[in-house]
Parts: sequence; structure tokens; C-alpha cells
Amino acid sequence: MYLAHWNLREYPFQNVADPRFAYLSEQHQEALARLVYVIQTGKLGAVLTGTYGVGKSMILELLAHHQAVQNVVRFVRFDAPSDGVFELAASLLSACGMPRPLQTSSAALTILRETVEKENPPFAPLALVLDEAHALQSDPASFDFLQRLLNLPLPARAGGNSRPPITLILSGLPKLETELGRHRPLRQRLGYGWRLEPLDALQVREYVAFRMRAAGGDIFTFEEEALNILAESSAGLPRVINNLCDAALMVGFAAHATRITAPLMHLAIEEMQGRENVPAEEKPHG
Repeated sequence: MYLAHWNLREYPFQNVADPRFAYLSEQHQEALARLVYVIQTGKLGAVLTGTYGVGKSMILELLAHHQAVQNVVRFVRFDAPSDGVFELAASLLSACGMPRPLQTSSAALTILRETVEKENPPFAPLALVLDEAHALQSDPASFDFLQRLLNLPLPARAGGNSRPPITLILSGLPKLETELGRHRPLRQRLGYGWRLEPLDALQVREYVAFRMRAAGGDIFTFEEEALNILAESSAGLPRVINNLCDAALMVGFAAHATRITAPLMHLAIEEMQGRENVPAEEKPHG
């Protein structure tokens, strides 16, 4: 609706994991680099945590894109189910293209072990990404299942060049780390990790400018004071920044403004608060 008014090719602040709009702060670059390293070198696994809206989904989307380009391993990603270990086992087989009728979760491990041990065709290494992994805490047996999954035997390879058949990456809220602390054998196997933190005030400015530029707009559309208000009100969370900036551009369009000023940003914040999309600090953001 407001594209022509702001001379934009497309909407710059959509809450979708689009690599073209991926602003990567130093910490986001570090998180992505660590996950790429874990997969490429055949480590057992890693953990990525952060609060709602901090950018975990974008990192995982970029990771999937990187793996598609490199084509080093198969890449499988799905949301962790919250209804128990049996659903986790069934979801895993389905995501891997091996749907089977199951009576127990252990049966899924048997199927996977038999697949790994086949010599012809040889088992291709698998990068398994479980998003929203904090949901697994509803059934502690899920963590035991994942531990056993990482205990699958190494597939035989010509020349003796072996790597674990599965690299597991868990992504979720910070409470995932707390839960993993109760399952130390699994946590010890997931030896790498990173916790994403909100953007600081300077990074918020860079984030807004980056996305405006990516959409073909003017990086100075948002005045400095408006960006200061944005940084404070969003708590540095990209998902909330997107919501507020999108609302501000709409409000500015309705007001026939040429730039987003502090008063317009306040109006955008009020509008989003009315929709209950800017929660308190301890609530899910975005």
C-alpha cells in the first residue's frame, strides 16, 4: 500500500526469513559461522538459543541456504513436536523421507541404524535441525531419544574416512539450555553453541538502513530521534523492529510525511501496543 509513497520496490520489514534482507550483526555472523563449521567438519551437534524474535529463524534459513549451495550433507529441518517422544520419532522419520508405521520410538532408531549400516547405497551424512527445541521439555524421554540418535554407529566408508551419520542442531528459547543441563550426556555431545542477544542501538540503526536499502528505499527515511525511540521500544529484537517500522511507514504514508519523525514513531508504537504486539520485557517478543 505504501510502496510508491516511499519509493520502495517491496516491503522492507516483513517478518519472513528472506536472505536478501538478512542483516547480520557480528554475533549473528558468529552464530552462523559456528553452525556451518559444526556441519562441515562432522561434529555431533550444537545448540542455538535466544529469546523470541532475536533472529534464530533467519540464522537457520541462511544455514539451509549455505548447505544447499555447498551440498556437503543432506539438510533436514523441522519444528520439534511438543506431544512426546513418539511424535518426535515419527516426525524425524517423515522429515528424512522414511515414513514408517511405528509402535515405539525405539523402532525409529532401529530403522535409522539399519539404514546407516547399509553399504549400498552408502548413508549420506545428515544435518538435522530441530527448531523450537524447548518444546521437547514436555517429555524428558525426547532428550534420551536424541542422545541415542547421536550414538548411531559410524557408517563404513572407503579409505576409513568416517564422520558421524547425523549432526544435530537444537534451536530454541534460552530455557532449552537449562533443560539440557538436566540431560548432561546429550549436552556433552552438543559441544558447540551460541546464544543470540538483542541488537544494540547502533545495530538497530544499521538494521533499519540495511533493510530499507535492500527494498530500494532511502536509508535516511527514519530520522535519528525516531530510531532512538525505536531502539528503546523494540528492545533490540528484529521481529519487533520489523513490526514497528512497518507500522511507522504506514502511519507516515497516511500522514503524507516525507520522513519518519519521532511523533510518527510514537504513533506507530501506540498502534502496535493496541494490537498487543509489543509485549513487556519478560513476555515473548513479536
